Amino acid sequence: MNYLKFGAAIIALFPGSAWAGEAANTEIVVTANGIEQPRDQVGQAITVIDRDQLDSSQTLAISDLLRTVPSVRVARNGSIGGVTSVFIRGGESSQTLVLIDGVRINDPSNPNAAFDFGSLLTGNIDRVEILRGPNSVIWGSQAIGGVVNVRIEEPTEGLAANLGAEYGYHNTAELRANVSGTSGKLSGSVGASYFRTDGISALAAGSERDGYRNFAANGKLKVAFNDSVNLDLRAYYTKGRVEFDDPFGATPDTFPETENRQFVGYVGLNANFADGRFRNRIAYTRTHLHRDGTEPNVPFSFNVNELKGKVDRFEYQGAFDIVDKVTLVFGIEHERTFASTFFPAGGGAAPDQANYRVTSEYGQLIVRPITGLTLTGGVRHDDYNIYGSQTTFGANFAYTPNAGRTVLRGTYAEGFRAPTLTESVLPFGNPALKAETAKSFDVGIEQNFLDDAVRATATYYHRKSDNQIAFSFTTFQSENIAKVLNEGLELELDVRPTQTLKISAGYNLVNATSRSNDGTFGNRLARRAKDSANASIDWKTPIGLAVAADVLLTGDSFDDLANTVRLNGYQIVTVRASYPVSDRFEVFGRIENLFDEKYQTVARYSTYGRNAYVGVRAKF
Repeated sequence: MNYLKFGAAIIALFPGSAWAGEAANTEIVVTANGIEQPRDQVGQAITVIDRDQLDSSQTLAISDLLRTVPSVRVARNGSIGGVTSVFIRGGESSQTLVLIDGVRINDPSNPNAAFDFGSLLTGNIDRVEILRGPNSVIWGSQAIGGVVNVRIEEPTEGLAANLGAEYGYHNTAELRANVSGTSGKLSGSVGASYFRTDGISALAAGSERDGYRNFAANGKLKVAFNDSVNLDLRAYYTKGRVEFDDPFGATPDTFPETENRQFVGYVGLNANFADGRFRNRIAYTRTHLHRDGTEPNVPFSFNVNELKGKVDRFEYQGAFDIVDKVTLVFGIEHERTFASTFFPAGGGAAPDQANYRVTSEYGQLIVRPITGLTLTGGVRHDDYNIYGSQTTFGANFAYTPNAGRTVLRGTYAEGFRAPTLTESVLPFGNPALKAETAKSFDVGIEQNFLDDAVRATATYYHRKSDNQIAFSFTTFQSENIAKVLNEGLELELDVRPTQTLKISAGYNLVNATSRSNDGTFGNRLARRAKDSANASIDWKTPIGLAVAADVLLTGDSFDDLANTVRLNGYQIVTVRASYPVSDRFEVFGRIENLFDEKYQTVARYSTYGRNAYVGVRAKF
């Protein structure tokens, strides 16, 4: 790493923050327990990114924004749209559960059901909550590393519209629009976004550019039958086409493409009884994914494929305030999952198809015995028809003696990941597989000073994972043979010395190592740097011009579990600015990777050099 460049950037750009937000005692989160709660009553570590922060950062891809979240590591195969993995607190990408408006969108046709963040752009996203650490009591399978909960634009009380357009490096363009409003018993929001780029060569040794196209549409409709009962309809659709290079091709410039389509639907009925003390939600959700791979003039390539995944889910959740200081959250869920994979190069046989069913029950008690103290504990039971059952426990506390200025947190959490259809169903899977399991604890403190002008946070976590699924070259199938130890430290500092200046910095230690007895004991997990730090600056000048800068530092890592392929650390500096032409119009622009840093997050794959963008936003 070139620390002279970093030092020069800090001196030139200081002071830094895109993340100074509201005080902890005013922020509401939903990902911890599936219901709305003040953040100072939640024991888990949660980061919230709202629409103002999304606009301020000017980020196109959600994964690029997640790089600044404590203990989150991101690896992308080349250009925007390429396969993108997100690792939370050292967990596998398959152990990151992803939700859109509370609906699971992990891909069952993927061999380990990991979600590919390559297709998730900021578009009409309104808010992102990132819960760090296991939370399977509420969310079930895959919530081991953490949960990323994305919320699309919500209906507004009055008629409102927002538009955005951006253009920049290598013919990259984005357009987005959203309209929302309320009329009587109806409220709704509808929008769409389009993104395109010529991109960069996916493989570093290549020369031709690998582009990406993405169209996304979103809609929400709420019908309030009365003050206690309402109907909630949500839909999200995205279609993308990404070009990439075959790492096993004869040359680095090959021409495979993949078209990805995803539909997420939600139909829910909410009913409140007993003067709002008993809140009920019953819902049906559908996630449907379809991927088609092509490679011109290469008929027997494994890049030619058709993959389908479908998840139908029925769920009921209740939240009952037994007394003023005791709330019971409980629910029952039933899920049917289907996956189909077809590779003509595998012999032209019919597609491999499989499905499973799971029924789940959970209960969680939230107790506030004294002012400022919140105790939470719960249990979940999942019964799978293909491999058996899993019981999960969790408990946490949050204590603030001074109305949110100081918050002490502690969590014991368990998580699990059920074997996927590819991993557990014959002919290629192993029906004897067990679920991956993890046990974790963390402790932390958050302190607000000077009327919330300064906020400091420190969190330590420790997690052990057992029965992780890995391919065995002895049996030539998946086995529960991997064990992992993850521990780390998260430090954050946000300073707001004036109403026009925000400064933040953070340091994260992620020590993710193998504990398997297969020759890798003590090795660091692939693509998970041990050290990272970030700093940001936002200053609104007296003339209304907002100028800002971000610095991201990431230490060395390895591309493989054997720790033989090193990925050098790097530092990325971004500068950005925006100016409100009027109350309704704003122009903005940024330069990413200001010092043209050369680095890789995946061995052999390209990353962006210096690049620049300009755009305009409008609100009505």
